[in-house]
Amino acid sequence: MGILVQNFAGQNWLIVPAALAVSDPRPADIFGQKWELTLTGVVILNFHGFQADDWRRDTFTILPDVQAPLQYAIDAYNIPTPPRSFTPAFNVDQWAPFATFSSVFDKDSGGVDAGFAVDAWRPSPFISSESGSVGVPQVFNGIDVDIAVRNTKAMLHRFSYRITLVGSIALLFGPG
Repeated sequence: MGILVQNFAGQNWLIVPAALAVSDPRPADIFGQKWELTLTGVVILNFHGFQADDWRRDTFTILPDVQAPLQYAIDAYNIPTPPRSFTPAFNVDQWAPFATFSSVFDKDSGGVDAGFAVDAWRPSPFISSESGSVGVPQVFNGIDVDIAVRNTKAMLHRFSYRITLVGSIALLFGPG
């Protein structure tokens, strides 16, 4: 896990049941239902270079709010919940993350050789858990974004992300 991003300029989400193909059997229960969850937003970063002639690189972990869309689906689709304490989680089958820089600043840019980059993005390592006696092997745990900035006068202020996930809703139980 990289440096956890905790400052967002905005977060948005969309969650809808994923349609079945013509030949797909109906799920046995609501927990077999597949969902499409899209998370978008802008992260406030203020990541600046340290050296005039070299790149500063780091990995940042974006963990957007997944509780709000999952709770929305639980409420809107009357998903039964247990009487004991639980945490909704998203068990991922497919994913397509994306990140790019949204705002950069190059102070006194007169030939300072500044540079800005989003080098790569990928899902953060999934968490393996269980819901009752059922395994939940790929709980969404954010995305890792490798970024770089070159020059002491250059700053990467913000970057944007879009994460599209397909999977199922799981209810994870705490101790007791």
